[in-house]
Amino acid sequence: MRWIIVTLTLLFTAGSCDAPTPPAAPISTLIAPAAPPRVYTEYDELADLFHQRNDTTYLINFWATWCKPCLEELPLLQELAAEKDRPLEIVLVSLDTQPEAIARIPDYLAGRGVLLPNVVLTDERQEWKTALDEHWDGTLPTTFIYRNELRYVYRRNFRTLPDVREAVRPLLGG
Repeated sequence: MRWIIVTLTLLFTAGSCDAPTPPAAPISTLIAPAAPPRVYTEYDELADLFHQRNDTTYLINFWATWCKPCLEELPLLQELAAEKDRPLEIVLVSLDTQPEAIARIPDYLAGRGVLLPNVVLTDERQEWKTALDEHWDGTLPTTFIYRNELRYVYRRNFRTLPDVREAVRPLLGG
């Protein structure tokens, strides 16, 4: 009888342990280089983009085709990508929801020489925005820059290439 109690105790205790957190899906599975960009209807499908754990610095820029400051900073992000000498991944996340606007994204980016990985997120719920940053109300442009646990949020547009360089510099380790 004692053996049965010990065995059951071990089984219940083992079952109550927290399972290890699975690693985030590699960014290459989230961001396809195809045009048109991949459309995610729910943030949870894209959430791993914000949980990469490696030596790469990630700059995730939220923008929309109707946002003039967003459009002005896209070429700056492309310039930064072209000059990178350390691991840096720049990803554009469009918050456009209208099919016509989404369809124009590839031509718009290509016409301006912006060849950055990009996706579209059409999830209009507000919870995911505050989960990323409790102070973010959805204003665009907003840029998240992170490497592992170190994270910065820019809730404004970048006006010059030196502004963008300075934003990523602390996370590039130099």
